[in-house]
Amino acid sequence: MRGMSLHSLPQNPRRIVLVNPTRYLGNLLIAGGLIQQFAAHCAARNIAFTLVVDENFRELLDGALPADSLLFYPRRRIKQARGLGKLVAYWQCLKQIRALRADIAFNIEEDSVSHRLTQLSGARFRMGCSTLRHGLGYQHVVPVDFTKRAAGEQHRWHSFLQVFAVLGLSPSQPGYLQLPAHSLAAATQQKLTAAGIDLNKQQVVLHAGATKDYKKWPLQYFAELCQLLRNPQRQVVFIGAGSDAAEIAGVLQQVPTPHDGIVNLCNSLSLAELATYFRHVSAMVGNDSGPFHLAAAQGVKGLVIFGPTSVALWGPLSAKTAVLKGTEPCSAECTRRQCLHQHRCLTSITPPQVLSQLLALL
Repeated sequence: MRGMSLHSLPQNPRRIVLVNPTRYLGNLLIAGGLIQQFAAHCAARNIAFTLVVDENFRELLDGALPADSLLFYPRRRIKQARGLGKLVAYWQCLKQIRALRADIAFNIEEDSVSHRLTQLSGARFRMGCSTLRHGLGYQHVVPVDFTKRAAGEQHRWHSFLQVFAVLGLSPSQPGYLQLPAHSLAAATQQKLTAAGIDLNKQQVVLHAGATKDYKKWPLQYFAELCQLLRNPQRQVVFIGAGSDAAEIAGVLQQVPTPHDGIVNLCNSLSLAELATYFRHVSAMVGNDSGPFHLAAAQGVKGLVIFGPTSVALWGPLSAKTAVLKGTEPCSAECTRRQCLHQHRCLTSITPPQVLSQLLALL
């Protein structure tokens, strides 16, 4: 019943569930500050708050939110299971959500997993955020326009805030999820040492990967930048996970050997370990990606490279981060899957240009 008024919100709710099992690290970090504020908002009113979140972020969220407020969506187990096993894993999570007997269940993203879990949550009042996707099974839909918004409110953070505001959260300044200032654990220190990290040297991190090809600065440019950055008092450190390994290998193939002063940490650290390592990093250069948002959330100075994606929508929420946007405009005929101009919006950003701005930051 999409047209029900906001006055139909349950009065004095005792249990509220936010269904937000996003698989994107950047989205979680951007929404995370609001989630933390809303959790405090609920605690001050004696409302039990639960966040449904992807299990891949379990370690990262340790200490960022009360442990008893987290319910983990088993995305990895569902993906790895076969046949009926997928349904069993999904049902076990849904059963936990329904057992909360929430007065309100809501989501802040359009993805199908958030939609279906909210719809089937069993909550007395179910609230969505997309008039296109959320209809049957919802008592109210906040008409969030994720792509066309007023000037000054274009960032995805403002879209998330629009939903929280309906539930009584007062406006605040845009900011990331605040992570506890953990010191390097002994096990993490051992991993870094084994990989060749020397924290007595300046750490400059590079991230050559991204979830989409149209976000990736050319590998040969990363290779040139890597070579320009090499210095006896500095380590150039590549980070990443999964398919990023192939990107890094492609970069290192183009860097003259020996690779002294270059460290490859790909697939070596968990997200939580990477977050603590970032506290020892001087600067970072990377594509528009989750790891870059994580670095920005940890206060790392950096340069983030943007191709055709919108800076106004997805730019970093940190004053310590500068955005590099290509000087060549995108063509109206290009799509996300096909570029007619060899990604000139990215190739117009040169390694010497990046180096100059990076050294200014350092």
